[in-house]
Amino acid sequence: MNTSRRDWRTGLTSAALASLMCMIVAAFLLTATPAHACVLCMPYPKVTNADQVVGSGTAVFARENPTRPFSYAVLETFKGRYDGSAIPLFLDSTTARALQLYPALQVILVQNGPGGAWRALGMAGREYQSVMRQVAQWDKSSKTLAERAVFFATYLRHEDRRLAELAFLEVARAPYATLRDLKTSVARDDIYRIVNDLFHVEWRGLYILMLGMSDRPDDIAFVRGKLKTAAEYGLTISLGAYATALIEMTGADGVTQLAEEYFVEPGRSNAELLEIVKALSVQGTGGAVELRSAIIEAYGRLLAHHPELAGNVANDLSDWKVVRFVPRLREILNAGVGLDEASHFAIAMYLSSADESASSKAVFTRSGGLR
Repeated sequence: MNTSRRDWRTGLTSAALASLMCMIVAAFLLTATPAHACVLCMPYPKVTNADQVVGSGTAVFARENPTRPFSYAVLETFKGRYDGSAIPLFLDSTTARALQLYPALQVILVQNGPGGAWRALGMAGREYQSVMRQVAQWDKSSKTLAERAVFFATYLRHEDRRLAELAFLEVARAPYATLRDLKTSVARDDIYRIVNDLFHVEWRGLYILMLGMSDRPDDIAFVRGKLKTAAEYGLTISLGAYATALIEMTGADGVTQLAEEYFVEPGRSNAELLEIVKALSVQGTGGAVELRSAIIEAYGRLLAHHPELAGNVANDLSDWKVVRFVPRLREILNAGVGLDEASHFAIAMYLSSADESASSKAVFTRSGGLR
């Protein structure tokens, strides 16, 4: 009987711990501050060829083996050591034809370690090969995302489409603060070409953010026009990027406009609201410091009109040491209306952090120093 009760309690405890871990993970995913431009630039994270080379033990350039069709012959080892053994990868006919037509092309192959599986990363022209040789000198901790973005920015509009795509993926992962200071070789006409290209929707976010660095009246009018259309029809595609660009161009006025049009006006979908929250969070974390007070005011409007989304701003408020919303968030948490488990947890963490901060200040005041 006692054993059964103990097993039941153990099972309950394990279930509770599992539930808590799920809440922690969900809260992190829900409320993590989107400090990286990738939140607005790419719909999903992606491992790049540069990541693959950096993480590999051996990397080589290869072409079709002239004596064994549809297999590889290594021409150059640009990272690690290649032991000379046959590479058990099939070279497809499409790649084989491309290699025949373009003698400068070579295929990038990587191996994680001795005896490990090989992987083909695609074809590379001469300049792409040169870039990979430089990347091969890096290790996983030698370059930050910001430093990698600076390195790859010059290749964003390279004539080699594969190299340009790699550059896009690398730059799009950089912190927004880096993107603001990044000097790219992308011409204004090229930015508009991508922004208006129906076949590169996933690329738009990064280029919209680049457009946001402009102070030209016609560029500002273009962004305002896109946001007006989005607001009128409830569109969410690229909404976060355009909102971020508007704030970059118009400052606190843009923050106020977005808060009034989305947080105060009724009838907005959660998808629309969350895109605006992304923009505010990116600017509040990586944008101009003087914008934060306006963004905090906007968050106050969100909490007043959409308490069910409180969990999406709790992390920012905690990171920014904003305690003025403690009463409102405590009220929202106690009511619990419309909150999922992740939001409950995020708000509770904010309140706990605020309480600890208040306690520390009280101790400091009483004793004249920290105990």
